[in-house]
Amino acid sequence: MRRDDLENVRAFGNGVLRSEGVVVDNDNVVIGGGRNGTLYQATPDGMVTEFCTLPSGSIPNGITMDRQGNIIYCDLGKRAIIKVDRLGRPTMFADRAGDIALTLPNFATFDEDGNLYVSISSELTIETVFDEIINPKPTGSLVRFRPDGRSEIVATGLWFANGLAINPQESAVYVLQSTRGDCLRIAINKDGSFGSPEIYASGFPSHPDGMAFAQDGTLYVTLTGYGNGGAFKAADQQLITIDSNGIWAPFIDGPIGIDGSELHVPTNCAFGGPDMQDLYIANVDGDHFSHVRTGVSGHPLYHQR
Repeated sequence: MRRDDLENVRAFGNGVLRSEGVVVDNDNVVIGGGRNGTLYQATPDGMVTEFCTLPSGSIPNGITMDRQGNIIYCDLGKRAIIKVDRLGRPTMFADRAGDIALTLPNFATFDEDGNLYVSISSELTIETVFDEIINPKPTGSLVRFRPDGRSEIVATGLWFANGLAINPQESAVYVLQSTRGDCLRIAINKDGSFGSPEIYASGFPSHPDGMAFAQDGTLYVTLTGYGNGGAFKAADQQLITIDSNGIWAPFIDGPIGIDGSELHVPTNCAFGGPDMQDLYIANVDGDHFSHVRTGVSGHPLYHQR
């Protein structure tokens, strides 16, 4: 269903500065990390406070939570996955998986067994990666960390691996390839092995960044407005849906909202709210989250079950 009228989008959490990641805890507090090295939290009424200041040089990216309430985020500056406990104390989770260094960790998500999947966009670092956005190369990868600390490589040769989502059946992990403008599906076999990456949906108007599953298997995907060669087109900042057949359609068609709620390079998104029908979108070039009532229930993440 297309939902591009202005009333479906509103600003939420004014004062959250340039957050790429967003996660909603079990009290429906919305959390994201700003490019200024600050973790913000916004209560259900939209009041924003600073949860903690991260160590010097930290650049938080994708963010999730475990069942103990710890925040797990990808740190572009530290080139690592960092865990922050509920008192705001950060510790190193991992900076490599097997032979792969976490040079540009982008997004992390848990499966039902507590395995943590992490996308690594590139073998380059945050200081040099724009070269790969201009001239795309398949240097991204996907890795998995088990609860006992073991790590394994799921896939390599990905084109700027970005947002991740695991379907409600836990039968596949989906990976957005930003510089290819598509979404991959990688089967998770019952014996713990993985299938080969296959294209699930493609032909997006601009680079995809983040996504979240609804209970019915529909994917909600953010598009940043950036396209081939790094060119930016404001009208291509969108939220799209992908149905179970891999067919995509606009949901928020364009960046304009009401009351200053425009999408400002939308990145990650996450479901929350009392009925799990609220979708929160991070705006990496904005000062707020965007909020959308979807009319469908989101699939709860690991910490929400």
